[in-house]
Amino acid sequence: MMDISVVDMIVHVNETVPAERMHELEEVLRTDACVISACSSNDNPHLLMVTYNPACTTSGNVLNMVQAQGVHANLVGL
Repeated sequence: MMDISVVDMIVHVNETVPAERMHELEEVLRTDACVISACSSNDNPHLLMVTYNPACTTSGNVLNMVQAQGVHANLVGL
C-alpha cells in the first residue's frame, strides 16, 4: 500500500463573491491533478478549504490558481 501525504489549507477570498462564484473557484482548483478536494462553506463564505498532495504542488501554486481567476486572496495560517 502506498501512503500519500496530504496538506490541508485555507484560502481567504477578500471580496464578497456569490456562492455560485465560489463554486466556480472550487471547480477550477479541482482541475489540478494535485488537488484532492476543494470546498467552500456557507457559514464562512470567504473561505475555501483545499486538500492537496505536496509531492506535486505547493500552497503557493494553489493560491496562484485562485488569484488567476481575478479575485484577491491569501493563505490563512493554521
